[in-house]
Amino acid sequence: MKRVLIIAPGVWDKQALALPHVATGHQFTFIGEEFQERPSLLEALRFDVFGYVRRVVDQFRSAKLAGVVGTGDYPACMLAPLVAQELGLHAPRAQDVVVLSHKFYSRQIQQSVVPHATPAFAAINPFSARYSPSLSYPFFVKPVKGTMSIRAQMVHGPAALAAALRFSLRERLEGYLLLRPYAQLLRKYTDGKVPAHWFIAEAPLTGNQVTVDGFVQNGRVVVTGIVDSVMYPGTMSFQRFEYPSSLPLKVQEGMVDIATTLISGSGLDHTCFNIEMFHDAVTDRVHVIEVNPRMSYQFADLYERVDGMNTYEVQLALATGTPARWVRRQGRDRAAASFVLRRFQDALVVAVPTEAQIARVCREHPGTVVKTLCHVGERLSQLDQDVGSFRYGIINMGAANPAQLHDAYALVKQGLPFEFR
Repeated sequence: MKRVLIIAPGVWDKQALALPHVATGHQFTFIGEEFQERPSLLEALRFDVFGYVRRVVDQFRSAKLAGVVGTGDYPACMLAPLVAQELGLHAPRAQDVVVLSHKFYSRQIQQSVVPHATPAFAAINPFSARYSPSLSYPFFVKPVKGTMSIRAQMVHGPAALAAALRFSLRERLEGYLLLRPYAQLLRKYTDGKVPAHWFIAEAPLTGNQVTVDGFVQNGRVVVTGIVDSVMYPGTMSFQRFEYPSSLPLKVQEGMVDIATTLISGSGLDHTCFNIEMFHDAVTDRVHVIEVNPRMSYQFADLYERVDGMNTYEVQLALATGTPARWVRRQGRDRAAASFVLRRFQDALVVAVPTEAQIARVCREHPGTVVKTLCHVGERLSQLDQDVGSFRYGIINMGAANPAQLHDAYALVKQGLPFEFR
């Protein structure tokens, strides 16, 4: 029995790791669940990322761990390699994870390894009134450390840029506290010239967006699949993620080549990864949007439905030093998707589906996964959201073909009565 430490587990982690075929042969210990909640002001000011790592290492030094896993974007995927390295376990180098998670430093790596797939970019100090962009408008602007497209948007001129970088005093304080652990890591592993609270400007990219998933072990890069990202019409908000990709095979092969070259050249090892890319059908060019040195936990069951393997199985193998394998098209479905429920106006949450209602739709549509992201009495704007829309739920499903998949999704959505005012 291999004992594995799971740091800062989320709901996706706990659900996947409870599956018999994933859990078999493993014993899981969960710590750091408090990272799923926003810390108090005092907790945030006191937190020291390296002190936390030392305490965890001291606690588990004699526990005979076989591996350490952290799948969350922040801080789980950064804490896990720090702890694993101190315990002599298989893990990516903390420096590689920290740097690739920083959108500006990651762009520098991309520029040196896959320049043909890297757009023009520049760093922005959001608190400097003297910023003069080196890029021509319009350009895309986003935090160098962000998630879920929060504050990411296109700007068409100086006024729009100023609005995008406008923060209240409270927002500045919350941002500082949230990013304080990452700032500590940047001071150790980078030159520190582009701090955690800065933004990045990038030349606009257009086309079909995808996520290229894979893993690397002992320098061998394996791409497990490509997931299409479908937006709500006329927006930059994700409507669903579909697997397998519908892009032409030649385009997918080009994306695999870019991903393999980039990961090999980055130094990343012993971990899953996902790379967001654009394919422009007009120019037939592929560009990298960003690199995430961690697994796509939201897509793990999509791969299991189609390929017959859950990517958590791969992550556990990587963390425990077991040779990782991958099979293709051995699953029960031929199409799978993760549907994102959104509104485009803020609202008060009046009702959410009950456990009984969720259980009923899951019985009627076996294998369906439902995640409720809001609670009665909350306003959707209180939750982390992108610019211009409000997520309130996620539905993962599979079917024999795309048509059946979308028909089943319509029925499931109808059976989940969310109400807003």
